[in-house]
Amino acid sequence: MKNFLKSIGRFWMRYYLLLLLLFAGYRAAELAGRFYRGLIWSDAEGYYLYLPALVVNDGFEDFEVRTKAQFKPFEGTNKTFTKYTCGVAIMQAPFFLGAHALTLVTGGEADGYSDYYIRALQLAGLFYGFLGLLLLKKILARYFGPVSVMMTVTGFFLGTNLYHYILQEPGMSHVYSFFLFGLFVWLTPRFYEQPGWKTFGGMGLLAGLIVLIRPTNILLLLYLLLFGLRSWADVRERLLFFRKHLGALLLAPIASFLVFIPQFLYWKHISGDWLIYSYGEEGFNWLEPRVDMVLFHIKNGWLLFSPMAGLAIIGCLVGMWKNRYNIAPIFLIWLLLLYITSCWWCWWFGGAFGHRQFVEFYVLLAIPYAWLFTQVLESKVLALKIFLVALWLLLGYYGYMLAVHFRGPHYEWWSWKEVVEYMWQFKFDKKY
Repeated sequence: MKNFLKSIGRFWMRYYLLLLLLFAGYRAAELAGRFYRGLIWSDAEGYYLYLPALVVNDGFEDFEVRTKAQFKPFEGTNKTFTKYTCGVAIMQAPFFLGAHALTLVTGGEADGYSDYYIRALQLAGLFYGFLGLLLLKKILARYFGPVSVMMTVTGFFLGTNLYHYILQEPGMSHVYSFFLFGLFVWLTPRFYEQPGWKTFGGMGLLAGLIVLIRPTNILLLLYLLLFGLRSWADVRERLLFFRKHLGALLLAPIASFLVFIPQFLYWKHISGDWLIYSYGEEGFNWLEPRVDMVLFHIKNGWLLFSPMAGLAIIGCLVGMWKNRYNIAPIFLIWLLLLYITSCWWCWWFGGAFGHRQFVEFYVLLAIPYAWLFTQVLESKVLALKIFLVALWLLLGYYGYMLAVHFRGPHYEWWSWKEVVEYMWQFKFDKKY
């Protein structure tokens, strides 16, 4: 029996990411009707509509959207306007084109919204989501042991709202940003180890796409700038690095600009101006941050719905003083993100499961999370190890059950209490 359990453990440690992918594929195939039919709706349609407008409708003129109240013609024109940028559509394009070709070949309804297109969107979410998890695993394996890495990757996938945005709302921007964050963080050491035109140009393209998808993602650049800095001597050396490679570094912003050209063309076509603020009167209340609401409110409070991620903040608070593994810059980025998020006029960010603004930043937060687990698992206090593993299992179960029972647009206290009471009965039927 003991050898059998060891064999299962070794099998899980070797193949857990593949097993999670198979499980996610099964869950995606069995997705409840509300999510399946609503995958291309509201904000998700705003990111996506570039594709059917250009490929199916031959342009934005008189293009029929599903969410008509949200995406109306630009003032004084018949051209459909979306305030969301085209970065997500660029990443969805290969899957959309495959679905479009398959629909045409099979004689289906090639309108950009029928079944093959929906399945393609699900496939895109799984593809980018699990590439992101694979990159996260590789990033963490640079610094931490396999058990801490496994618990971090599995914990963030099943125990936070990352699960929801990979499987249940893959039309939103977060799974695509999550993958790009993973790629960016994975390549960051190479930026300094292999400087040159190719490296700087590639990172510039990647950074441009990351910021195009969500402008607040620009905070990730702080990770690149502050990477590996632990003393004033490191700062001086970094400044000398930038001075030495200044000419080649100029390629990075040029490459980033190139990524924005399709967006500039859209804005010009829609409005006559190359650059517009597409969010109209929406903006920030910089003197009235709602930090408590963002973290704990029933309207998507981050730690209320993803308390698993709160362990990363504990890791930041404990580990930032020695700044190993760049934990101090990661904590700074999170604090800035929290402040910016809490100042947005719609601090709950509309219909969502948990606060979605943090999802892509899990790539960074996974590092202090894994560090914390490593410290505990390597300690000699058995009770502390048992407590952490028990807490990990508990928070994972709580986060997962809240995700699979979510029906939107966001939880209310009555629905949260109902699901919490139900989950502690340990029933796995299809009540919800």
